[in-house]
Amino acid sequence: METKVIKITHVTGTYIIEAPHGKLNDLKTQLDKCLNDEQGAIVIKGEDGDQFVYPSDLLKNSFIAIIDRE
Repeated sequence: METKVIKITHVTGTYIIEAPHGKLNDLKTQLDKCLNDEQGAIVIKGEDGDQFVYPSDLLKNSFIAIIDRE
């Protein structure tokens, strides 16, 4: 089974959100909520305790693609 990632291309840079096994649909739902103003941001917790916040304003002004991990 191939692993998917969400690639966000914004004027400030390119961001990659790793989709852990079985979590892609959850991330898609959160992404839809952010784009529809139902949720303020996507928060991803890293393996070492770091948190990555992707605000809805960033997502709305970006090109978003779901791709296979390179």
